Amino acid sequence: MKEGIRKEYKKQYDASTKRIDVVDVPEFNFVMIDGIGNPNVEEFKLKSDALHILSKAIKDYFKQEMDLLYLISPLEGLWDTYDNSQFDVTRKKMIKFTLMIAQPKILDEKTFEMIKEYVAAKRDNPYIVDAYLKKMEEGRCVQMMHKGAYNTEIDTTKQIMEYITVQGMKLIGLHHEIYLNDPEKVATEKLKTIVRYAIEEGV
Repeated sequence: MKEGIRKEYKKQYDASTKRIDVVDVPEFNFVMIDGIGNPNVEEFKLKSDALHILSKAIKDYFKQEMDLLYLISPLEGLWDTYDNSQFDVTRKKMIKFTLMIAQPKILDEKTFEMIKEYVAAKRDNPYIVDAYLKKMEEGRCVQMMHKGAYNTEIDTTKQIMEYITVQGMKLIGLHHEIYLNDPEKVATEKLKTIVRYAIEEGV
């Protein structure tokens, strides 16, 4: 049976379009890649492709070496949506982002670098070499499902911001998106994106 992050952590990788959930997000092992700019530009797509290529290679490696079968995790994005400490999710031109895909906990730095070197030599993607392995733990978070076009996500984000304010929470994390389906394979109105923020309660 295949293992997978969405099976093991159902609360963290599922959400409702009708309510805001509070979840605890443990430490995950991510392959990440950084960038600056609008997500509609070619660089964003190439960096996303680089992470998927690496994730497939990591999956194949563990299947061959350890007979470990698992589902590749969804693409996620951290967005620095602040301008002079003011929240601004619409500021796309020079926005900083980190794309990432969760990996098996047993993936270490040495194994990752070996796989990355092999893949970079085989595949024509200039951003594979820029990927890196990093652990990240968000802790207490609020999240909600956004369904539809990415450019209408501001409606979901505003609901989350209002909830955080009313509940007396403090926002401590970046704008976090989890892309549950592929925009190249799914109609725009059927796109599913979890919007997540790390918070502190009772402050």
